[in-house]
Amino acid sequence: MIRLLLFITFVESLVTSLVERGILFYAEDQLDFSRSLNLWLALLFGLSYMAGAFVSHGAAHRFGERRWLMGMVLGHIVLNLSLATEPGALWVFILNSLLGFTSGSKWPVVESYVSAGLTPRQAMTTIGRFNMSWSSAVVIAVAISGMLIEFWPPSLFLFPGSVNIGVFFILFLLPKRPTHLEQDHPDRPTERQVARLKSLLASSRWSMFGSYTLLFLLATQQPFIFGDRLNIDTGPATAYSSAIDLARFLTFFVMWLWIGWHGKRWVLILGTILLPAGFLLTLLGANLPTVLVGELLFGIAAGITYYAALYYALVVENAAVEAGGAHEGLIGSGFAVGPGLGLIGVYIGAAGAGSAGLIALSSSPFLIICAGASIWMLRGAKMGDQFHFPE
Repeated sequence: MIRLLLFITFVESLVTSLVERGILFYAEDQLDFSRSLNLWLALLFGLSYMAGAFVSHGAAHRFGERRWLMGMVLGHIVLNLSLATEPGALWVFILNSLLGFTSGSKWPVVESYVSAGLTPRQAMTTIGRFNMSWSSAVVIAVAISGMLIEFWPPSLFLFPGSVNIGVFFILFLLPKRPTHLEQDHPDRPTERQVARLKSLLASSRWSMFGSYTLLFLLATQQPFIFGDRLNIDTGPATAYSSAIDLARFLTFFVMWLWIGWHGKRWVLILGTILLPAGFLLTLLGANLPTVLVGELLFGIAAGITYYAALYYALVVENAAVEAGGAHEGLIGSGFAVGPGLGLIGVYIGAAGAGSAGLIALSSSPFLIICAGASIWMLRGAKMGDQFHFPE
């Protein structure tokens, strides 16, 4: 069953990321969207993603996890095929926003299926495989999205819509509901261990919120960083943009192989430090090597914070859809806040011109708040009471 779930994860991540990230290049290349319009497009997507994540728990409980997941995939099919008709800018805004809802409501259910019924030790291995499945697909999706746009723009949407038709029928192979580990199972962490894990969870969630906020802000700016500043065409530009996702995938791989990071505060502190450094180098870099170094540092930080946040959430909250919903809700919040910060920077500039410097300036208070909150939350993660995997 886990192989089937990982296959579904890979395919869904591939087709979802093609549109989620590729549409920002599509809008700039095909619809002549300005910086501000691209930011608004991303902002509405993020708000819808957040809403989808927060309703997923109640909806899955009422309708059943498999049925709700199938409904969201069906929504992806309809919306992607509609976008493939090359509608006008207004419909791109509407359809992409609806895609945000279906994406945000889909992933908590997938995460619940992947980790349900596992002990913490089993979850460590499975979550690693899950993270590598979806993150490797993102690397491919972002890298090829520009080639699809240059080859035939509707293919950016037609391909995901067609693939999801096959995924829809594969979902019949899943059980109607995932089975969770009993709360009194001997491999569940003790109350004292849960208290420590909650501190680590809170810290990693602040950092993850910061990483997704800045990631989606960067995603809206990458068409202009590579196109306007570095004079790189759309095809290779999306390939260079995937450096963030490649670094995140490699970080997931290391964290999967090396479990020594578990319960360690310094790992989360490292992610907190690398995040603003990578963001600013990517946003402000004057040449390709500088931007790529920034993307690699940012990807490492994003990988650390995402992996830690998901693992601690699913162990503490026993793989419930609610745990995944809170996790994806934070991601959706980042999807919305990031473009919001960008819009502040744009409108600080006269006539909405906005520069990368102004966007960096408008983001600085947010960077300070997230870093400070993440480190502050670690005060409850005292040494000596950390969780150890049962043998």
